[in-house]
Amino acid sequence: MLTSNGELRVKRGFTLIELLVVIAIIAVLAAILFPVFAKARENARRTSCLSNVKQIGLAFLQYTQDYDEAWPLTSYRPDASHTNYSWTVGAEPYMKSIQLFRCPSDIGQKWQSPVTPESGANYFTTSYLMNAYMAGGGQFGKLSAIQAPATVALLTESNRGEPTALGGGDHFHPFRWGAGSGISGLPEQGSSGEYMNTATWDETKQQPREVAVTRHLEGFIVGYADGHVKWHKWGQVWPPRSGQGLQGFFDPRNQGS
Repeated sequence: MLTSNGELRVKRGFTLIELLVVIAIIAVLAAILFPVFAKARENARRTSCLSNVKQIGLAFLQYTQDYDEAWPLTSYRPDASHTNYSWTVGAEPYMKSIQLFRCPSDIGQKWQSPVTPESGANYFTTSYLMNAYMAGGGQFGKLSAIQAPATVALLTESNRGEPTALGGGDHFHPFRWGAGSGISGLPEQGSSGEYMNTATWDETKQQPREVAVTRHLEGFIVGYADGHVKWHKWGQVWPPRSGQGLQGFFDPRNQGS
């Protein structure tokens, strides 16, 4: 290119080294920022999940007001020949939308290929599970039977959408977690040949198979019997908090100690 005084000037572009430096800087920034963005997205999903569990918990409490303090019922293996008594049916009239049943971070395969009632197997309708201690009209089937509702987990996150988990369903079985904790004549974790103990508890990890304990930033959502919700890491709610064989925050025999 000629200048105004007639001199020839060559226009210089980027060298290969300069381009590589720029690319390296962009790669470093991406490596730093992508995890931050991913964490921000998961924080948003966690907030949405907290809201879901809060709304479901409030629906449960409204249900108890209309049904003499009784909790909604749960169903196991509902199929074409059985009536569905799941809490997802009983508590649904007290909710704004059934979309509350699904956690935005729950990408379990059974959402994409649900097992239907007609198949005769558990079908997948919710990302959340009810504490089986409070199910079925038993000893803790009413809110009034729980002396410390602020310390008893009523709802938590389901891991049952995963192919290695225990089918569908709408409740979890804390009385089968760990050793020596049986209630109301149910088999304890240590019982010989008890299928459900192994199916619901991972002895190696010391974690339940039913609950998605690391779904949200290595933690999970718990809804308590008084209506409040919290995000916890597994170690905060387990092991048992006393020497009385109580299952941490999952046991209605817990008196808040």
